Amino acid sequence: MFQLAALLDRSGVLVLIDGELAGRPGPAGLPTRTVLTGLLLAIHYTGKATLAEAWRVLTFCLTDTARRRLGIREEETVGARPQLAFSRRVYRTFDRVTSVLDPCRCDRRRRLPLGQAAGVAAAWEDEAPEHLRKKEVLQQICTRLITTTVKIALGSGAMKHWRGDVGVDATALAAWHKPPSFRRGLASVDVTAGWHYSGGSREPTFGLSGHLALDATIRPRPGRIAHIVLGLVVDHPGHRTGRNAITMLKPLDELGLPAGTLAVDRLYTDALPRPSHCPPALWAIASPWTTNRTSEARRATTAAPSWSMAPSPAR
Repeated sequence: MFQLAALLDRSGVLVLIDGELAGRPGPAGLPTRTVLTGLLLAIHYTGKATLAEAWRVLTFCLTDTARRRLGIREEETVGARPQLAFSRRVYRTFDRVTSVLDPCRCDRRRRLPLGQAAGVAAAWEDEAPEHLRKKEVLQQICTRLITTTVKIALGSGAMKHWRGDVGVDATALAAWHKPPSFRRGLASVDVTAGWHYSGGSREPTFGLSGHLALDATIRPRPGRIAHIVLGLVVDHPGHRTGRNAITMLKPLDELGLPAGTLAVDRLYTDALPRPSHCPPALWAIASPWTTNRTSEARRATTAAPSWSMAPSPAR
């Protein structure tokens, strides 16, 4: 428990979240650190990132010392009524966080009419300054958590055999809710979800696309594959493909990690270098990650990253 809580403290995400919650009316509820630690513990022990599992872990699975350090009073976890009240505080605290970071708040407990849901989904795609700021905060939270784990892996020697090779790909993140029903005129509860088409799969997946950057090895040997996530961007399927890849690569460059070979599939190589995919101002960020460090001459003559300009052969 203490290691996961320390991960949140070191990443700086609590500062970002508390800054957004500052001045928000209503009771403060539980500390954000408590609920997020409970979610991390639930993922570690049960593999489920649900508030119900987080509440069970915080209520029944921690020592008294651990609860005190998370700001949980002993009387809150003893007896049926206090436990029920504590579960509601867990849900309300997480709801405050998601509400303040939502670019367009709506009732996410029911299926909205298609017209109303289209307006909510459009708020996630427009260029309104406040909407862009909140989406940037969400991405910063994700990036800081991942880069903190990368720093820990580097310090512990888990990546000592890694030479800077990165693999980038997108995977389907299935939604828990039903897709829109045009017959009934109702949208999905997850208004930002869409259809993700995976290579080799006949049926699409309704949900979001998770763009992942993973450490890769050209010639893997037994026991030398760490499978550490270096970056993550969650977005609507098929949107901002090249931009999302650059978003994942930029923090790696800022960490001063070695630049090796970048391996991607056609989802990224077929992306045209227009503003919706790969803005010209960001090409230089991806250039150090497209060739080996020894290929300085080739890198100098490369006008843009190969994955965003030229079609690639089949995988």
